[in-house]
Amino acid sequence: MRILVTGGSGMLGSELLRQISGEGHVGVSLDRVGFLASDKIQRQSMLDGFDVVIHAAANTNVEQCEIEPEVCYFDNVFLTEKLFNHSQINKNRFVYISSTGVYGRGSSVPYHEYDVPQPTTVHHHSKLLSEKVVLASPNSLVIRTGWLFGGALSNTKNFINNRINEIRVATEFISANYMQVGSPTYVGDCARRILELISADSAGIYNVVNEGAASRFEYVKRIVELSGAAIEVRPIDASAFNRRADVSENEAAVSYRTKFDGLSPLRPWQDALDDYMSQFGLRSCLSQRT
Repeated sequence: MRILVTGGSGMLGSELLRQISGEGHVGVSLDRVGFLASDKIQRQSMLDGFDVVIHAAANTNVEQCEIEPEVCYFDNVFLTEKLFNHSQINKNRFVYISSTGVYGRGSSVPYHEYDVPQPTTVHHHSKLLSEKVVLASPNSLVIRTGWLFGGALSNTKNFINNRINEIRVATEFISANYMQVGSPTYVGDCARRILELISADSAGIYNVVNEGAASRFEYVKRIVELSGAAIEVRPIDASAFNRRADVSENEAAVSYRTKFDGLSPLRPWQDALDDYMSQFGLRSCLSQRT
């Protein structure tokens, strides 16, 4: 199988390419800038010869999207429309990476695929619009995920390593939001499940998250515990961040559809976090800190 991946340098895109190759398939990263700078014929040729297009690239700066919505809609909707339209001509199967944030704040319990989305930010509205574009094809697959962690430590968006660095310079304590809840999800597990769904010819919307939910406070506290640092984590509420984006307090999810398909849920997020921190030398890395 030949698979074209957008966002190949990002956390999820790079992991998808690694696993695609590891399973004996051919994975190629699409140059977003080159695609947009090309004419219609050139764009069409870029998608030639691929069985699947996985669109993982996105403008994920939720705050900036509120300030510059035009840029957000260009990055997240217009590019999706172009890619999807060309993929339909080439008969490429289309996989779109969306977000559990599209559900908004309609529920206080984890969302499933049959809940009605009510996005509260420009970013998540743009993701929902793109979902509607690609679901025009009955063969398209939409993956809703969120709170992804993992990848290279050098990635500036590596949430775990950023917290480790925060701990290193903290003197007495660090703080974390106790109000916002999500499903921390290991990028390796997410990529593996996406490829399983592709291989099974699954279509429609699937939540792909590790099992369980946690507040940011609980999540960060677990990172601190695994790091071995003797430092306090103090709970703070959302008002302390003075955010422009009206981000929902609940982005946690479960997957009814994978259960209906007979697939096992992804492992608990705590187990995945432990494995990742152990693999990258972050477990107990601050145990000698005084």
